[in-house]
Amino acid sequence: MNRLTKEIIWSVVLLIISYLAYNPNLVFPNKETTVDINIHDTYFVIESTNILILTILFVFFFTYLVRMIITRFRIITINSIFLLSNLLMIVLIAQVIKIIKIFTIEAGITIYPPLSAPPQIHRDNAFETLFYFFVIAEIIVVATFIFSSLKTIAILKRAIKTK
Repeated sequence: MNRLTKEIIWSVVLLIISYLAYNPNLVFPNKETTVDINIHDTYFVIESTNILILTILFVFFFTYLVRMIITRFRIITINSIFLLSNLLMIVLIAQVIKIIKIFTIEAGITIYPPLSAPPQIHRDNAFETLFYFFVIAEIIVVATFIFSSLKTIAILKRAIKTK
């Protein structure tokens, strides 16, 4: 079987697995379907297609990461698909970091009138821990991208020399 045909079959199977993980009832949602997340007094409404894209991205990223490690970076098609999913993961994590940074409350003091009232001290909230977690995840994903890019380029150069 041709390598490209095999990767197309893998991709279709992964898309089906992603959809089943996202929607196990096999009901096709309409465009207006949303996911509602309630955190304290904040109410987030996210389109379900965004959740589906997120699920597909995670499934492709981790599957091709494992496949690339198992094949020891020797198959350029697998490496290319992984690099694409890795690049999309970098963009996704950067957007998540941007959103979390908005909700992070910096520590500080606020004095409300009257000035004789004691100052209100703001402590860090849980979003700061989440922010640092995603920054570390971003650094790891970028390092993985750089490493796998260098390995893929080395394999491509070796393949060109042997021809």
